[in-house]
Amino acid sequence: MNYGVEEIMTVNNEKENSNSQLIRIGIPSKGRMASETQEFLESCGFKIRRNRQQYIGWLEGIPNIQVVFQRQKDIISGVFNGNLAFGIVGLDILTELTLKDPDKIVIIHDDLEFGNCTLEVSIPENWEENSMMDLNQRNQALRVASKFPLLTNEFFNKHQLDYELIKAEGTIEVAPTLGYSDIVVELVSTGQTLKDNRLKRLSDGCILKSQACFIANRKILKQNLAVLDVSRTFLEYFEATIRAKDYVSVFINIRGKDPQSIAQKMFTNDSLKGLQGPTISPVISSEGGSWFAIHIIVEKEKLTETIRALREIGGSGVVVSPTLFIFEEEPKRYKNLLKNLEDN
Repeated sequence: MNYGVEEIMTVNNEKENSNSQLIRIGIPSKGRMASETQEFLESCGFKIRRNRQQYIGWLEGIPNIQVVFQRQKDIISGVFNGNLAFGIVGLDILTELTLKDPDKIVIIHDDLEFGNCTLEVSIPENWEENSMMDLNQRNQALRVASKFPLLTNEFFNKHQLDYELIKAEGTIEVAPTLGYSDIVVELVSTGQTLKDNRLKRLSDGCILKSQACFIANRKILKQNLAVLDVSRTFLEYFEATIRAKDYVSVFINIRGKDPQSIAQKMFTNDSLKGLQGPTISPVISSEGGSWFAIHIIVEKEKLTETIRALREIGGSGVVVSPTLFIFEEEPKRYKNLLKNLEDN
């Protein structure tokens, strides 16, 4: 069921103060993007709660943030018109819907590292052609089924192909088999659906690489400091979470004379340097002796190498923990956002 903007605007969740200013963020309501978006937000520490109206929710612990669950097209429309301050959508549909007027929406973060797919040209697997140039040699107008007419037109015109665009909805991979079209332009993630329908991708037929992105209304960001501050908070946690995915915390005890001598041993091995260097603290041992506790942040893929290197310098009792967040001094994307707002 779809709800109009007027209906959404009248709904207040149970935690709101009627006099407070709501800042709305739209997130996908259905499909893989919906589940991945919610998982990502929760991994960033933003727990989503819903009230009785299932299309409205809020972020636990963050006042005045209202979550609106909508189709991606409606999220983009809401951000475009200013009914939503923020949104999380796929770059594919965002590019398609804003191709003619991209300036009202700001892409704050262009890769949240989920929702990955590509928009590609696919042809029947029994065709000899393997590229867009090959298709030009067929000397016939090709019928192209696509849910992305603007991106498809732009791409095919660039390659100077003779074609007829057929707008389509639903599962369009079956269109060539049923005779509705000759080829298709569709989103591809694993490619299994193409194989199931006896289609193949062209070597140069990738129109767009897409992933989830975080967007906002440009005018609201420029005029409302509270919204701009919220955008910084989101960016801080998005960046810190994404950065931490590839790292773990390693703790180990080691006997030594002093922190400086231990550090010198560690600095001779690149896998023991951590992000900025090790944290070395004295251990008060009941058994006596000069012991120190070491803590370093290392890349997951280098964990085995790191543990071996720590043992080689006398380390014991290795403890490895997941790293939830790694915050920078200030997100580079936030600096870029401020510059973007100043320039436009």
